[in-house]
Amino acid sequence: MYNGNLGDSRRVPAAAVRGNRCCAWGSKRNRLDSRPYDAMARLMVAASIAIAVFSSLSQRAAHAEFVFSEDAYHQLAEADSPDTVPVGTKITLQNWQQYKKFMPVQMQAAFSGQYNLHIGAEPVHTMEVGPAHDFPPPGNLAENTEKYSSQVKLEQLPSGGWLIKGYVAGLPFPNPQEPNRGIKLMYNTWFFYRTGIVRNNNVGFLVDRYGNKSFTNIEAVFYGMSHLSVPGLPIDRPFANGRLYSTRFQLEIPEQTKYTTELTELSDDPRKLPEVYVFLPSLRRSLRLSSAAKCSPILGTDYIQDDNSWQPTNFNVKYLGHKKLLTFVGDPKKAYMKESYVGLSQGEPANTYPGWPKYGTGLWELRKYQVIDLAWIKSLGRYCYSHSVFYVDDQLNWAPYHDNYDNNGKLWKVFHLKWAPMNYHGVTTLIYNGYAANAMIDMENTHVSAGATYDQMLDEQAPGEYQDVEGMSSPGNLARIMK
Repeated sequence: MYNGNLGDSRRVPAAAVRGNRCCAWGSKRNRLDSRPYDAMARLMVAASIAIAVFSSLSQRAAHAEFVFSEDAYHQLAEADSPDTVPVGTKITLQNWQQYKKFMPVQMQAAFSGQYNLHIGAEPVHTMEVGPAHDFPPPGNLAENTEKYSSQVKLEQLPSGGWLIKGYVAGLPFPNPQEPNRGIKLMYNTWFFYRTGIVRNNNVGFLVDRYGNKSFTNIEAVFYGMSHLSVPGLPIDRPFANGRLYSTRFQLEIPEQTKYTTELTELSDDPRKLPEVYVFLPSLRRSLRLSSAAKCSPILGTDYIQDDNSWQPTNFNVKYLGHKKLLTFVGDPKKAYMKESYVGLSQGEPANTYPGWPKYGTGLWELRKYQVIDLAWIKSLGRYCYSHSVFYVDDQLNWAPYHDNYDNNGKLWKVFHLKWAPMNYHGVTTLIYNGYAANAMIDMENTHVSAGATYDQMLDEQAPGEYQDVEGMSSPGNLARIMK
């Protein structure tokens, strides 16, 4: 991650220092030649200006702090409320307050204008509201839910966390209610529908607080290993060996880090730490990383390891309500193009909110969400987030929005995925890992990791080498890179 510093680190030139030291206050030169002091005065004025600018930015950031509050989530529009946003409505910086209760908290923060990263007044930021869609569950999810969900139970651990027991496939808790409604929703999103294979190329940028953009291209491959509901595949692959899924992220650009690859294996036992390996082309070998480094960045981006492979047994969960919120659904012909998102084209300025979907590339619709707050169990030690709020889609049981707060309770990193409808095994739906664009936005430090997906392939569409799931999902395969 970047850790930008707005302070002025320049030093007084050595010549100016020497000039000051050469003259005692009572010397003749000091009385007759004031140039060294004029130079010092100019430096002091410049320093004062720098301090004033820094102070202004700091004050803006201080006023910008969105602090975690359950009340902020309670105020969001209730799912069963008659209140709505009419189809055809265009939401802009001028009228967004009228629709505030239909916006996730992270979106309210972006529109507030109180952060350096913010939605601007330009027409490109306009949100046009369209009709809501019905996206049925993909694959054999409904069938397996009906067949296996009745045997799923929760068991509390000595740490205070909760362990799922008896889960086979499908949705663990199809109608989550109290007690432990939040825990049940958390496990529903942890066991979201996974395809057998998703292979994406993600082209985008890392953007720092000064608007500097570093071009990146990452090949991302996701392998579902067990508890599957994919037509034509067994529930558990014969070589899964207790793995829930495996991810493989390989850098293609920038050139100096090309072929750097991170492979993660997550166990289907929520208590077990993930296995994380990285191939370093400079060494031409792979290393095993510390699985306990949950807050370390993934390949230098604003994403951390726990954004990809978290353990549900480590969290207390509180249910915050059933809401209806605006959600971007992209035009399938445009959503997979980097030009459809603010600041992602190579020659385009980063703008004030990189990764925002541009007006005309899709519509925003009201969808229903169950909102839950995941708070780290403090007895397990320190952690990067004090609260992670998930907005869990009613139909699809995964969360396109995450609001993450730092250890002082301030809004820190916000996560937003965007999708477009796709035909998957004969059903028009949305697939979690089949996203069209992604963004992790560091609101505190004004950093962004954002990209759009192209050349996406699912299941049997994936090229030949990616069909070797057993090999490509294994750490041993990393030795074949660059050969």
